[in-house]
Amino acid sequence: MLAIMLEEFPFASLWNTGIFLFVSFAAVIYLFLLPQEKKHSWWKNVCFFLGLMLLFIATGSPINIIGRIQFSVHIIQVVLLCLIVPPLLLLGMKRTVLDRALRNKWVTKIVSFLVKPYISISIFFLTLYIYHHPPIFDNARVDLYGNYFYLFALFAAGLLLWIPIIRGSNWTRTLIYHAISIGMIFPLAGILLFSKEIMYQAYTDLTTFTQALEVCLPAGAELSPQVVLQLLPFEPVAEQQLSGRILLASFLIVLTVSSVMKRQVIKKV
Repeated sequence: MLAIMLEEFPFASLWNTGIFLFVSFAAVIYLFLLPQEKKHSWWKNVCFFLGLMLLFIATGSPINIIGRIQFSVHIIQVVLLCLIVPPLLLLGMKRTVLDRALRNKWVTKIVSFLVKPYISISIFFLTLYIYHHPPIFDNARVDLYGNYFYLFALFAAGLLLWIPIIRGSNWTRTLIYHAISIGMIFPLAGILLFSKEIMYQAYTDLTTFTQALEVCLPAGAELSPQVVLQLLPFEPVAEQQLSGRILLASFLIVLTVSSVMKRQVIKKV
């Protein structure tokens, strides 16, 4: 049913060519313009390109439209941007680029401050909670560029969240960092999981829902009321509860796997 309904959206709305070009340019720069490194393993290339592919799927594929119809799909989008894509890109990043960027003392000072564990974790969860505060979320959904701004902010905050994990050499501190991260997702996941009332008008109010979808259409294009009503078959409270389970399970699984893998890496060192 949803696939049939999505036929109402043009190709340019379902597949964002701007983001596709950005990802393509990043791939070309990575392959041909950045200095080649002898110690850069093939699996790092795989991680980087997998990260780029998932970045496009999260922001430039039909999942972006579906996430405006189903809140649970939006949460999957957030999980991809914050928990999956950042570590893949960071693991695949070429060290030469980072070393050159950090030669500037001001850049070094700013980056060193931002990636302190208590700073990076605070920035991430502050960004996550602000974006999902109902009034802010509803306003962002009816502004195409505003919504992309928040998604980009979440992605950038996700990079900061993962840097201390990837570069950390003390497993105990890494484990504490993971535990704090899991603990800090509990309030949001719990609110969604045990919610009994509708939180977001972007999925229930007909006017807001329509505006949130129409900002993805070409200028001047509109959705017919019949199509909009067909796109609202999803129970919003059930969607919120499902989203809470997805969010909590994703953090538990990803960070637990990350802890185990980090432990193995530190043992080998």
